[in-house]
Amino acid sequence: MREGSHNLAPISPANRLGIDYRAVPRRKSAAPIVDVHTHIHAGPQVQPFRAAAAAYGIAKFFSMTPLPQADAVRETFGEQVEFIAIPNWKAFARTEEFRRDWIADLASFREQGARLCKFWMAPKMRKEHGLTVHHEFVKPVVWEAFELGYDFMIHVGDPSVWWRAGGPYADTAVFGTKDEQYAQLEWLLESVAPRLVIAAHMGGSVEEPDRLERLLDAFPNLMLDCSATKWMVREVSRRPDDVRSFLLRRADRVLFGSDLVVSEKFTTFDHYASRYWAHLHLWETAHSGESPIEDPDAEQPPRLRGCDLPANVLEAMYAGNAARLGLVEPV
Repeated sequence: MREGSHNLAPISPANRLGIDYRAVPRRKSAAPIVDVHTHIHAGPQVQPFRAAAAAYGIAKFFSMTPLPQADAVRETFGEQVEFIAIPNWKAFARTEEFRRDWIADLASFREQGARLCKFWMAPKMRKEHGLTVHHEFVKPVVWEAFELGYDFMIHVGDPSVWWRAGGPYADTAVFGTKDEQYAQLEWLLESVAPRLVIAAHMGGSVEEPDRLERLLDAFPNLMLDCSATKWMVREVSRRPDDVRSFLLRRADRVLFGSDLVVSEKFTTFDHYASRYWAHLHLWETAHSGESPIEDPDAEQPPRLRGCDLPANVLEAMYAGNAARLGLVEPV
């Protein structure tokens, strides 16, 4: 599989190798792709994002768009976008007023056609608010989402490197250990079964396929997405054979996601295309070389080593599983 030409594009954090991302590599699978994990904000930046997504075969997006921007994003993307219900995270407060607003937003997103709701329960939520998804403050929101007919997405855990000495989570008395992040996921899986629960970013544990195997065995309503591009590139590249073996066994339990944030902070085609270029090489090829995306958490220079997945596994991840689960019509 050929790569994009080098030394044609300006060097940037998204393109440290000067790749021409418009020269899209040949894909192993022609299946259209459903990106189940994006954050699309209204504004002029949607145009370079849309161009990059089209170039790399993305047919549909699920987006955590702020509710006030949903109409504008829908006007741009039409039926190509599905919303994931979120609260106003920027105003988050552990108050009754905020919880009432969160529940009201769930109902409003349902009116927009949302079928998934997202609970962001990373370790920072423990530090800043003392919360997990099974805390008494959050449980009423879970029950209301269940009553409204939602399926669920949740972020638990974070990159294992962040728990190392000197890392942002080194103080486990504040953040908990990585293992301690998973009780809340198991509680949610048990509590809302048989509703679908998508554990974002490969369940927060791409570093430990054995943990993911145990969770998938125990909870048939669990799915994973492969979002968070730098995280996936860094950690899959450290163990491509192990991740490949895991995905061959669990092809029916993984959805494609990028975690692209489409905001005024990112205005170039290269930024958005870089993430899809990296995913293409990570999953579809045996590429072994430097990653074009800057990553301060990686060994330097950052590496990208691909899994070279077969076409049938790619097609399940890209769209087949989402269609089987009823998240999208067959694409």
